[in-house]
Amino acid sequence: MPCRTLALANCEWTVSVVAERRAGSDHWTLVAGFRSASPDPRRYWVPLPISSPSRAAAFAQADSIQADTLAAALSARLGL
Repeated sequence: MPCRTLALANCEWTVSVVAERRAGSDHWTLVAGFRSASPDPRRYWVPLPISSPSRAAAFAQADSIQADTLAAALSARLGL
């Protein structure tokens, strides 16, 4: 998934997605990285509800993530 931008809470956020495989798991889970575009940037990593036994398949699903899904994940992390 290419880098995206998202406007939320009066701030512009740059969003990138990585795949993570935790110890003891055979599935890759997508994790979104949010970085605010402000003079004092904030950074958050939020696991997404997308996983797959194949890293490539997980990344293929990343392309179909809707902006609303990303906004909901960041809103939950920010407590909005």
